[in-house]
Amino acid sequence: MDVPTNVLLPGERLLWAGRSQRLTLVWFDWCQFLIGLLWGIATIVVPVARYDPMSFFLWVVGLSGLAFTWGMVGARLRARRSVEYVVTDRRIVLADRFSGRIRASAYLGTLPPPVARIRPDGSGTVDFGRFSRIAPGPGPSSFGLMVTGLVAVPEAGRVRDLIAWAQTGQA
Repeated sequence: MDVPTNVLLPGERLLWAGRSQRLTLVWFDWCQFLIGLLWGIATIVVPVARYDPMSFFLWVVGLSGLAFTWGMVGARLRARRSVEYVVTDRRIVLADRFSGRIRASAYLGTLPPPVARIRPDGSGTVDFGRFSRIAPGPGPSSFGLMVTGLVAVPEAGRVRDLIAWAQTGQA
């Protein structure tokens, strides 16, 4: 896999690079989907079912709520799909696959030991700590990412072992 040249620091060695193999929704995404569904039911479905005439304002409020909640989930999914995970002997880097820009990075020494949840096909999620995933970043418009896990990566067991080996300082 081609890794952008600006991802590696001087003297850093590449251990693994890859990207998510499937679209994954995290707990926060499911909650936003549920809120959007409830919003749509309350503002659009209930008035229509009661044969109440819906004003243009109710349609705007209902559709705006759906667009806001479900649009944010879609934007986060798109941001996750464009990320390439890079594991080096010192850091984990989340780089944009298209521009090569570094979107987030964390030194291995600052992360808890990795834990892998492996699926039958060998892919899985490598998490750091108990509550972890690729989480939304600081601002809703930036769709930034934080390094808290590698979601739906191929060979999750091997990736976990590489990270644990690098964290011990043997890399």
